Amino acid sequence: MPIKVTVVGLLKNYTEGKSNFELPTGLTVNQIIKDLKIPNELVAGVFINDRAEPKDYLPSDGDTVKLIAVIGGGCQEE
Repeated sequence: MPIKVTVVGLLKNYTEGKSNFELPTGLTVNQIIKDLKIPNELVAGVFINDRAEPKDYLPSDGDTVKLIAVIGGGCQEE
């Protein structure tokens, strides 16, 4: 059974606007990020089945992986 990956926010810029993927098991989150051609430093949060996990986590059959982008912006005072 594949794992389901959801890419959120500006990370979709690296996946041609696509936000949902099904990938085979056996890949760590770091490998998933690399395979999707997303710069690792832009991934601020990893959630497996709605639970925060590190990027070296190995998802299991049927897991849902959500990749959250770094959030920037705001005002800079001079």
